[in-house]
Amino acid sequence: IPVVSGSYNIFVQEEGNVSVTIQAHDDDQPDTNNSRLLFSLLPSPYSHNFSVDPDSGILRNLGPLDREAIDPALGGRIVLTVRVADCGVPVLSTEVNVTITVEDINDNLPIFNKSNYTFQVKERDPGVLVGVVEARDADQTEANNRISFSLSGSGANNFMLRGSVLGSGWAEGRLRLPSDVSLDYETQNSFTLTVNAENPDPQGAEATAQVVVEVEDVNDEPPTLDSASLHGIRVAENGSQHGLVAEVVARDVDTMAQLEVQLVNVLCTKAGVDVGSLCHGWFSVLANGSVFINQSEAIDYETCDLVTLVVRACDLTTDPRFEAYSNNGSLPITIEDVNDNAPYFLHEDKTFGVQGYLAWPPDVVHSCPQARDDDSGDNGAILFSILQVDFITKDGATTTFQGFFRVSTSSADNEFIGNIELVTNLDSTLQGTYQVTVRAQDRPSVGPAQEARITLNLFTVDQSYRVRLQFSTNKEEVLAHLEEIKAALAQATRTTVYVVNIQDMETARRAAPGVGKQEAWGMPVSLGSELGSVARMIRSDQDSLTRLLQQGLVVLGSQESQEADTPKVLTGVIVGLGVALLLVIVIMTTVLVCARRSYHRKLLAVKAAKEARKTAVGMMPSDSAIPGTNMYTSERANPMLNLATKDLGFESQSSSSDLDNVSLNSLDDNSVDLEKDKQKIKKPLPCPTEPDPEPLSLVLEGRKRGTGGQKEDLSFANAGLDTTDL
Repeated sequence: IPVVSGSYNIFVQEEGNVSVTIQAHDDDQPDTNNSRLLFSLLPSPYSHNFSVDPDSGILRNLGPLDREAIDPALGGRIVLTVRVADCGVPVLSTEVNVTITVEDINDNLPIFNKSNYTFQVKERDPGVLVGVVEARDADQTEANNRISFSLSGSGANNFMLRGSVLGSGWAEGRLRLPSDVSLDYETQNSFTLTVNAENPDPQGAEATAQVVVEVEDVNDEPPTLDSASLHGIRVAENGSQHGLVAEVVARDVDTMAQLEVQLVNVLCTKAGVDVGSLCHGWFSVLANGSVFINQSEAIDYETCDLVTLVVRACDLTTDPRFEAYSNNGSLPITIEDVNDNAPYFLHEDKTFGVQGYLAWPPDVVHSCPQARDDDSGDNGAILFSILQVDFITKDGATTTFQGFFRVSTSSADNEFIGNIELVTNLDSTLQGTYQVTVRAQDRPSVGPAQEARITLNLFTVDQSYRVRLQFSTNKEEVLAHLEEIKAALAQATRTTVYVVNIQDMETARRAAPGVGKQEAWGMPVSLGSELGSVARMIRSDQDSLTRLLQQGLVVLGSQESQEADTPKVLTGVIVGLGVALLLVIVIMTTVLVCARRSYHRKLLAVKAAKEARKTAVGMMPSDSAIPGTNMYTSERANPMLNLATKDLGFESQSSSSDLDNVSLNSLDDNSVDLEKDKQKIKKPLPCPTEPDPEPLSLVLEGRKRGTGGQKEDLSFANAGLDTTDL
């Protein structure tokens, strides 16, 4: 009987190949039919997938092995029976089981039960279930048939997909909204998503299905106002327009909206200031958004130049859970001006003082009148002109003048100013008042112009009533404190103060050459009253003067006195410079004379010293010397020693009028003729019999009577008469 060696348990992966040799032998005589073996495969449920070589006993699979084709209950195991038989008679055989375990691999993708899903969900409903998707995986093992879901596509972040296992290789995915997310039909009414089903395949294969989520509309959106319909409009005043002037447009993105426009408030302003309810009845707003003029004749630009209609839209079918009203919108209606107002003057003061002479550049007589027109644009622009100039004397006589004044127009802060200037000098001999009639006329682009007139009384102010103030501060500071300066002047003069001009000194010097440079600002002030010396009155009021000094006052005086004092100041400066120059010349002359005399004295002293050094020690005679002199008894005896009287050689050249003679021991005018004495000294003197006396210090005083009784004292001191000391 054939004998099979071993047992056969084979493990192979899906789609793998089986190749196994069945080992068998027969103990009959070799190379006979009794020992020849034949292999065959007995029929079984899966035997048709395999074959065995009858001679070699090699078992092979006929096609790819598929784990999913095997009954799941078998766990992938296939049992084959191989028969081994000999060729003898009778035939003897043996059977052996071969167990083949087919191992599962992840070779199957999940499959959705539908390729397309469609779900519906209402807007504004957070956290609701949208729909469920299902998928299966045919792989036999849990590791390969586990399914996971993922979501992609536009708007996928608004959804959440959670998977769960229904069985082996069977799972579902539940699509829902997060608890804090709701859909908005007006923003996006549908979503197209892609659901992916995948298992842990290293190759990353996956199955997909398309999911369409349709959002059902709910009337939840508030209406809106069309911003283009709220652009400002213009309406002319005083009944110029009637009927429909604007339409307010409301919109709602909901499909079942029913809208109406409502008027919430009316704002009335003039130049940005609220004027209350003056314009509330001028306009009306209908439910369809039409804006009409109600009271055309009542519309007045001068009382209200801007009407703002505050409106809103309402959706009557809005779900009660949501807002039914739009945000408030504003429709500005600008009231256009019509030239229905005449100019008017702002100040009632009509009397002013002026200077009677023409200055250059021309002085502004007065920056008045000031006028305003409540109309706007060209309707409110004012042009001043002088219609007439009359001169009224003190006795009441009236004379008409032409060309004395002119007026220019300027504006600031919606006010127009007429600057009246002199054209020629006024006659200072005339006593009276100039009445100047000024017209203020607007300049409308359409229609007739309107005007207003004012008569100004101008009187000349004499130069003696004018005072010029100069300040150390700059022009801007003077202007800033002008009212305080005028108040101080008014307190001191007890009258009305009028400022003629404010200018810097550089400007004044260019206008009047020759004025000295001063770093100050001048402010000429005219005082319209006969007060005498205005400057004296200001100086006498200490309180006012102190206040002016605190403002930087440096010069106070009348204009004429300052102009008249200018030549005097220049003359004084020239005289002072001349005196200073003369003093310098005298001082320099005195210094030169003193230096010359000093040099002469020093020269004589040096000469005397040189002569003294010329006396040699070896030439001195041995005779006794006359004390206090350089003479010896043998040559010139001293009268006190009963010797022959001889001239000692002192010569005086001084005079009683020479101031240097009062100096003691002066060598200027006392000279010694050393050359003459030297010749006399060379004569030998007899030597005394007694020993030489000790050296003595003697003082010789020479007294000389001069002119006027002056006395000169000359003192000479010689220690031991040592010639080397000379």
